[in-house]
Amino acid sequence: MILNKSIWTNRTTTRFFSEENTDIPKKDLKYLQTVINNIPSQCSIKGHFWMYLGRSERDMKLRTWLQENVFWIREEGGAEDGTKEYMLGVMQAPAILFCVRTSSPWANTEPGKTEEDHLELSNRSESFFAGAILATLLNMKYKVATFGCVTGFREDRNKKEKALEDMIKSGWGDELESLINKYPGDTGNWDDINFFPSLATCFGPEAAEHPDVTGSHLNIWTSEAGKEYHYVPGVKTRTPAETVVGIKEKLWVIWRV
Repeated sequence: MILNKSIWTNRTTTRFFSEENTDIPKKDLKYLQTVINNIPSQCSIKGHFWMYLGRSERDMKLRTWLQENVFWIREEGGAEDGTKEYMLGVMQAPAILFCVRTSSPWANTEPGKTEEDHLELSNRSESFFAGAILATLLNMKYKVATFGCVTGFREDRNKKEKALEDMIKSGWGDELESLINKYPGDTGNWDDINFFPSLATCFGPEAAEHPDVTGSHLNIWTSEAGKEYHYVPGVKTRTPAETVVGIKEKLWVIWRV
C-alpha cells in the first residue's frame, strides 16, 4: 500500500476551478456513489442525504439558487453597500455534492429515543460523511472546496425553506420519495419531512487562476447570465494546525530503537 501524504500536506481549499477541464467520468461517479452509500453513521440513523449536482440545466438551476440565497457571507467589516462574499465553487465548480439536512431522521430510528435524541445522532453523521467524501475526492486527484457558510439562508428563512423544498421535490421527488419511503417509521416520512441546506463539497479536475479585476481582497466573477459575484481569489486555508497528540512520542521511540 502506497501512502502519499502530499495529498494532505499540499491540500488547499480551491477557490476557483478550471472552466475548460471539467470532465467528471461516469466511473468516478459510480465509485463516489458506492463510497457515500457505505460511510458509517452513528447508530445507522439517517437525518440527511447528499445530492450530486453537475452542470445540467436542472442541476444548475438549483446550484444558482443555492449560490444566491444560501452560500454567502457579508464582507468582514460590514461594508456599507452590504457586499457579499460568495462561496463561488457552489456555482462555478464542475460539480458539487450538496448535503441536505432533514427536519426528522428518515431511516433507522430506534424505539425509546426521543426525536431530539435522533436529531443529535444524525447531525453528528454529517461530519463523518464530509470528511470521508473529502478524503475520497483527494485520493481521486480532484481539487476540492468544502463550504458550510449558509448565512444567506437566515434572511427570509421561511420563504427560502419553502423554495428549497419545492425545487428539490419537483426536480428529484420520485427518486427521493422512493429512498425515504424504504424506511417507514414514526418520523421522517415523505409527507411531513422538510429540507435544510447544510454543506457543499465542490470539486473538479483542475484549479485555475482567475484574473484579478478589482485589485482588492475580493475578486469578481461574471456568470453566463451576466451577474457578478464577489469571491476570495487564490487559495485559502487555515490549516495545518497540530491537533493530535501521542503519535510524535511513539515515532521518537521507534527512531531511537
